Amino acid sequence: MTSSPRTLQAIIDQARGLPEADRLEFLKHTCTDAQQYHNAVQRLHSRQDFLGSTPHDTHAHAINQGERIGAYRLVRSLGEGGMGEVFLAQRADQHYRQQVAIKLVRRGLLSRQLEGRLIQERQILATLDHPNIARLLDGGTTTSGTPYIVMEYVDGEPIDIYCNRRQLDLRARLTLFQVVCAAVHRAHQNLIVHRDLKPSNILVTAQGVPKLLDFGIAKLLDQRQMMHTLALTQADHRVLTPDHASPEQILGTPVTTASDIYVLGVLLYELLSGCKPFHITGQRLSQLERLICEEDAPSPSTAVLHADAESPALVERIASERGTTPQRLVQQLTGDLDVIIATAMRKESQRRYSSAQQLASDIARHLQDQPVMARADSWPYILGKFIRRHLAAVAVSTAFVLMLVGFSITTALQARRIEQERDVAQLERERAEAVSGFLIDSFLAVDPGRARGHTITAKEVLDVGAQRIADELRHQPTLQATLLDTIGTVYLGLGDLDAAEPLLQQSLNMHRDLFGADAREVADSLHSLNRLHGERGQWQQAQALAQEALAISVARTGEDSLQSARDLCQLGVIHHRRGELDAAEQSLRRCLNIRIAQLGAQSDQVSAPLDTLAGIAHDRHDFDTAERLYRQALSIDHEVRDGDHPLYIRHLHNLATVLHARGDLQAAAPMYRQSLALFEHVLGRTHPQTIDAMNNFARFLMDQGHLEEAHALYLAVLDADRKLRPDHAYVGHDLASLARLALRRQQHSQAEAYFREALSIYERTLPAGHGYTASALTGLAHTLLILNRPEEAAAAVTAALQIWLQEYGEHSPWHATARAIHGRAATLLGELATAENALTQSYPILAASPRAADMAMARDVHGWIEELFRKQDRPDAAAEYFANQRSTTPAPSP
Repeated sequence: MTSSPRTLQAIIDQARGLPEADRLEFLKHTCTDAQQYHNAVQRLHSRQDFLGSTPHDTHAHAINQGERIGAYRLVRSLGEGGMGEVFLAQRADQHYRQQVAIKLVRRGLLSRQLEGRLIQERQILATLDHPNIARLLDGGTTTSGTPYIVMEYVDGEPIDIYCNRRQLDLRARLTLFQVVCAAVHRAHQNLIVHRDLKPSNILVTAQGVPKLLDFGIAKLLDQRQMMHTLALTQADHRVLTPDHASPEQILGTPVTTASDIYVLGVLLYELLSGCKPFHITGQRLSQLERLICEEDAPSPSTAVLHADAESPALVERIASERGTTPQRLVQQLTGDLDVIIATAMRKESQRRYSSAQQLASDIARHLQDQPVMARADSWPYILGKFIRRHLAAVAVSTAFVLMLVGFSITTALQARRIEQERDVAQLERERAEAVSGFLIDSFLAVDPGRARGHTITAKEVLDVGAQRIADELRHQPTLQATLLDTIGTVYLGLGDLDAAEPLLQQSLNMHRDLFGADAREVADSLHSLNRLHGERGQWQQAQALAQEALAISVARTGEDSLQSARDLCQLGVIHHRRGELDAAEQSLRRCLNIRIAQLGAQSDQVSAPLDTLAGIAHDRHDFDTAERLYRQALSIDHEVRDGDHPLYIRHLHNLATVLHARGDLQAAAPMYRQSLALFEHVLGRTHPQTIDAMNNFARFLMDQGHLEEAHALYLAVLDADRKLRPDHAYVGHDLASLARLALRRQQHSQAEAYFREALSIYERTLPAGHGYTASALTGLAHTLLILNRPEEAAAAVTAALQIWLQEYGEHSPWHATARAIHGRAATLLGELATAENALTQSYPILAASPRAADMAMARDVHGWIEELFRKQDRPDAAAEYFANQRSTTPAPSP
């Protein structure tokens, strides 16, 4: 099938006439070099699907600027490749403003059977949340049947162009590269291999933030065409870039995270030296395979020297782009950087850095003038590093021999530590690859081809994985414990608490047996399990587990570590749910300070504690602080997440509750409706966060006077909570909400029954003195007043007054409401002096509150005061009292 050289178009035309099974082999033998082969495959795909779709595919149609796809409208094309075309698009509905990149996959590239796999994989990739990774936001199928993927739009330059235009020196380039390594490491932790880390897939924004593009997409699409194996077939040559391909990709052997390490080495080679490790232009495929798989690339410093001999002007430009001279550039590359890059680019995958994090750590060692792990721990090398780090001390030292003795001990310990780090990193890598393989096998176990048309859900994937863990990993306890926690945590995120609990508990028990009671792995399991108990409303158990996790984290990683911050944040959430506001604020402030100090004020880990602190301010009736903190959290997540991320939706919904509490119903209404719609779309109607949002919206409807609509929604919330978390305090909260609605509907006996059932649940699930209990007691007392049972009302509200006073102070509207009810009961019992004091002291607080419920109570108290003064034969006293009040509260309706 060989042929004389011919034009690229002629090759493509002849390939198109062959049976699809023969096309790749024809291109491999016909193309003159690897680059022409790569271009031919890409061009062939740009005209028709390589697996057999023709230009006459009835599902295909031209995509035009301005066309709407899903919630977005296309603005302009950003580029075209073999997989499809990428468009800049913007949000077309009124939910919020957002620019995105939409990749339209050519019809026919995926069979109908495999499109379901695309959706399943897309959901998994959507969980990959990192500030330096362009996120996968959405996807689906157009009305014409064209699959598409919605990604974060990044306005930036390829990393090599960005560095060159700004003449960044080697230190700045290495620092930027470390950020890229961190993003790649996060992806590897989430079992995703990029496989195409070329400069054009790493854009840097004007603010200097690198973003990785197309993360996992090539793998996502190709993996479904490879007979469900991780090995690359020859069809995969269409997605690799010859300049940035690992030996495994060239040979078609299984691709692991080590392949990305190799390509990171290639990228670093080019960023630092301005040269490519291999010259593939004009090389045939067989020569390309020999170059990349057998021959070692020259070191970067050698490449610069050779280039200088061939083209001094070129090297002058390369050095100038790095803010230095050719001689200085060679000097900077020689030594550590040559060795670091060579280690990353070793032919044998097991001899490369075991992770992107380890590669970044070696770069950090170089920048700090410490010995790097890639180099042999020889005395001359380590001593040279030591002297450079402590040059002044060495120069003035008069006891060099003594110092050398001490240094020898330090060096030995350091060498031993480096060796241990290598061992740990190797173990981590082996475990990550084992986890990856196991989970991928689990996904294949629910292959749609085997499901015979049945729609595969995320829960079914998890169910299969959980069963396989129990059946197949009994002799691999470390891996088994890790996967138990992973799948249990995902169940927890889906709101399936019953499925999550046994897995998380078993993981905790195994981690204790494997590593001891104070191991970091135990703290991780404790964190997962305390979250579960919190979702069940078992706050006492949750708090005990959170405190144990925090103690381990502090002992293992220090008080100011990010792991300690994680546990502090969770402990703060638990204190908040228990009504312990001061303790909650203290824990959350410590967490926030740690994260801001280590990650910056705009980190994605800052918005969550801000949200809970805002909730505490809301509970204290400090609406100004609550609104400010919610808006701050929204601002952060607007930058680092997207408009349909659950945390962003939660901030938006909570902001609506603050505006509602302030009486700004007009501003709250669209936020309520938008956030509830987003919760239902992203999490589903039966997820705990969606249920809580429905409860808040029902209260909003009640305050607007839409009582029937509120009643139907409250009943739906109660039914959902009883099914999801039957022993949770939130079931009592739902009942108390229905009780308040029953009061508005004049159904007083029903209100009493609801309040008493709520109090019974609170007694079982909440600590003594909780705000929920005080609220239900206050509502019950109000109901008993209406039912003309003042003695029972006085007893109930007295208990509530003690809680309100202790938690919120005597000037809070909650305390004022309870005090007013106590005053009304005293009036009915003939205790007029007590009544006058209680009613006249509570009215100004309620009249000044913007909350609809407080204003309604103020109107009631207005009438109670008038009635009290009439009973005392002092009718003019009421008029005089209200005349002295600086309030705009309207008089009660007749």
